Amino acid sequence: MKRSAWPVVAIAAALASWARAQPAPLTLQQAQAEARAHAPERAMADAAVEAAHARAAVAGRWLTHDPVATGRYQQPAPGAGLDDRTWSLGLEWTIEVSGAWRARGQAARAAVTAADDDRESALLALDGEVARAVAELADAQRRVARATRMIALRELAAHAAERMRGTGGGTQLEVDAAALDLRAAQIDGAGARADLDVSRVHLARLLGRRDGAGLEVADDVDRSPIPPAMVDDLVDRDPRVRAAAAQLDAAQRAADAERRAAMPGVTVGVELERARHDIPGGAFAAAPGLRGTWSEWALGLQLSVPLPLVDRNRAARVAADVDVRSLQSRLAALRMDVRAEIATAQSRLSGAIAAMDAAADIPSILDREVQLLDKALRAGGIEFSSWAQQAHRLAEVGRSYDEVVLALRRARAAWARVAAPR
Repeated sequence: MKRSAWPVVAIAAALASWARAQPAPLTLQQAQAEARAHAPERAMADAAVEAAHARAAVAGRWLTHDPVATGRYQQPAPGAGLDDRTWSLGLEWTIEVSGAWRARGQAARAAVTAADDDRESALLALDGEVARAVAELADAQRRVARATRMIALRELAAHAAERMRGTGGGTQLEVDAAALDLRAAQIDGAGARADLDVSRVHLARLLGRRDGAGLEVADDVDRSPIPPAMVDDLVDRDPRVRAAAAQLDAAQRAADAERRAAMPGVTVGVELERARHDIPGGAFAAAPGLRGTWSEWALGLQLSVPLPLVDRNRAARVAADVDVRSLQSRLAALRMDVRAEIATAQSRLSGAIAAMDAAADIPSILDREVQLLDKALRAGGIEFSSWAQQAHRLAEVGRSYDEVVLALRRARAAWARVAAPR
C-alpha cells in the first residue's frame, strides 16, 4: 500500500469505529418496552395491584373479633364476719354467623381483578404517551433535517444573488430578498432545534431516563391498512371497561356483605370459677357449735345473641347500595365513551392512511426538485425570482408532508390504545 493512502485508511477506520459507538435510534417497540420497565407509572400501577392483593389476603377471614379475657374476684365486705371468697377466669369470643366474611372475600378478589385491569389500562396509556412522544421526536428530527437543508439552499441563493449583483446581472432587491429568506430559514431551524430538545426531554421522562441528551428515534412510518375490528368486541376487551365491571362486581359483593352483616355476631363464653364458703360458729341456733369451711369449682357457659331490631346495619347498607348504583351508571357511561373513542380513532386513522397514500411520492419529488434547484442555481440557468418561488413551494410542501406523517403516527397511537391485542 502506498504511503499516502495510510491517512485515508486511518480516517475511514476512525469513522467506522465512531459509527459503531453511536447508539442505534430507538424503535417505537423498544421505547415502549423501556418505558414499561422503568417509567414511574409502572411502579405506581404495580403498587396498586400489590395493595389490592394485600387487602384480599385479610378480607375473607371469618374470625374478625378478638377474644376477650375476663376475670372476677369477690369477697364479703369488712365486718360481715364471713370469709367467703370467689374468683373466676373467663373467655368470650364474638363469632360472625351471617356469612358476610365470604362476600367480603369475594369483593376483595373482584377488587384485585379491577386493579389488574387498571394496571393494564395504565400501561396501555403509557404506550400511547410513548408513541406520541416518539412521533413528536421523529417529527422534530425531520424538521431539523429539512431546515438544515433549506438553510444550505438559502445560503447558496444569498451568495448567488451577491455574485449576480457584483457582475451587474442582479439588483439589491434580489439580494435583500435572498437575505430575508435565509434569515427566515435560520429562524425556522432554531425553532426546530428547540422543539427537538423539548421532545427529547419529554420522551426521556417517559422512558425513566435522567436526561434525553442525544436521544434519537427511528424515522419509520407504518403505512399498513387498518385491520378490521368488531367495535363491540373492542369495547368488551378494553381494560378500562373490564376494570369498571370488576369494580361494580366488587361493590355488589360488598353490598351483599353489608346486608348479611345486619345479622350481628353471636358471643360465646366460658368461665371457670373457684369459690370458698365459710359458715362461722353460731350461724345455726339449733347447732351453735356447727361451723365449716370448704371450696368448690364451677364451670359456666355463656351465649349472647343480639336482637337485630333497631340498627340492622342500615347506614352501611345504604352507602353500599349507593356505590353500586353509581358504579352501574359509570360503567354505562364508560362503555359509551370507549365506543366513541374507538369510532373516532378508526376514522382518524383511516383518514391519515388515505392522506399518507396521497402523499407517498412527495419525498422523492422533493429530493429531486431540491437537487435540480441546486444545480440550476449553481449553473445560473434559472432566474432568481423563479428559484425563490420554487424554494418557497418546496418548503411548504415539505411542512405539509411532515404534518401528514405526524398525524398518521398520532392516529396509530390512538388506535393502538383502543385496539391493542389483549
